[in-house]
Amino acid sequence: MSSIPSEVVVPSPSTDADSSPNPVLNPGFITCDDAATFLHESFKRLPGTEFTGFVLKSEDGRFYCAQETTPADENADAQNTLDILLTITKNSKDEWISPSGYTLEARLFPHSGKIKGIDESLVEWGQRQLFFSVADLFEVMTWRRKYSRCYLSLSDGALICYTSTDSAFEQELSPRFGRTPDGRLQTFESLYDAGGIPSSILILLAVAAGVVTTVVSGNLWRRRGRVKASWRRDILQQNPPVEMMPVCGPILQDASEVGRYLHEQMLALSPAQQHVGIVLKHTTEDFFVVTAPVRSDYATFDRQVLFPRDRHGNFGLPAGFRVHGFYHSMSPISHGEPSTQLERSKNFFSVKDLRVGLSRMHVAPHHRLFLCAPDGAVLRFAKPDSEKVVRLMAQLHSQSADGVLSQAFIDLVAAAGTLSVLYSSSTWPKGRVSPSTMG
Repeated sequence: MSSIPSEVVVPSPSTDADSSPNPVLNPGFITCDDAATFLHESFKRLPGTEFTGFVLKSEDGRFYCAQETTPADENADAQNTLDILLTITKNSKDEWISPSGYTLEARLFPHSGKIKGIDESLVEWGQRQLFFSVADLFEVMTWRRKYSRCYLSLSDGALICYTSTDSAFEQELSPRFGRTPDGRLQTFESLYDAGGIPSSILILLAVAAGVVTTVVSGNLWRRRGRVKASWRRDILQQNPPVEMMPVCGPILQDASEVGRYLHEQMLALSPAQQHVGIVLKHTTEDFFVVTAPVRSDYATFDRQVLFPRDRHGNFGLPAGFRVHGFYHSMSPISHGEPSTQLERSKNFFSVKDLRVGLSRMHVAPHHRLFLCAPDGAVLRFAKPDSEKVVRLMAQLHSQSADGVLSQAFIDLVAAAGTLSVLYSSSTWPKGRVSPSTMG
């Protein structure tokens, strides 16, 4: 039975400068998919720029983004480059050279437009625009490969991945995808690039040879998970079961970094829609990761939209992690709110959201509540006093579900646990909030 090949070790220079990644410019990730998604999102900031990214794996099992450097890059426009310090180069033998202590895990290709074939249907042309080229796949299928998986960043926002399995079919297919000894295209690639072979054929060949997955969904590849031969029917499913772990952001070392990261995430999202996600903490090491925010009403949010279930029906989590807390932005305040409402009240948990949050904490008191306020502040409520929380929940039932909480009620929340500001704003200075310090 075939299996996914082990990582490919890339030759490293005999001497190397300090390659320890800068956690700001080169954050670490817990999976290759997470790092590739970070690169994919970075591509969007460089429209019209040809850029190829890489994912490296460190000796401690973390994943980092890297970019290729060439002599021409020295004169490149700084606005058209990514702030990534880890780099990969090619030596005189055309071999990839990575920083010492890293292995080359994957390559990420940017999307490139393809000219429609003379007799190619619009459907097949559209699919060809949103799938790997023959050359992309060959780089991973060949026994001479430098990495065992590749990603494609697509124009519709999707991110797809091909992973080699070293299957017998893949080994038979690989020579047909390569070029002739003199560098010319073989018949299959030549016809495919001209639209003479339907893109559906290449898709079926790829899913039979290795593992094709949709990491970030888009217009065509709208279902996250493994792409199968039945993919046309699969993408039409309503509410399909979750197959993959959610995409997570970079490794964050402490609560302050979590607050900064949540603040930055919410800046890029529309305030007209509430967004929700989960903060995960490693069970043996002191660091966090955050799931990507999803559009959802916090009151009805369920983790089943993020995490797959095992064969026993239990939710799975990334290996070695536990749920640390839930985060959410605020529901848009209705136009009927009085303009004299205190700024703190408008940038605090709503009645409806606090009801849900406290109910969850009553069941799991080790969880935290994180609020991304409209003014940019990030608040955290933790370590609740169970008796005070029960009283708070009772008092909340008398509050209007669509209203905001008074200053006096905010004082009660602060007294019922540890209320902290992880990312400050003009309304919320950083630090612990207590009734005695609130004016």
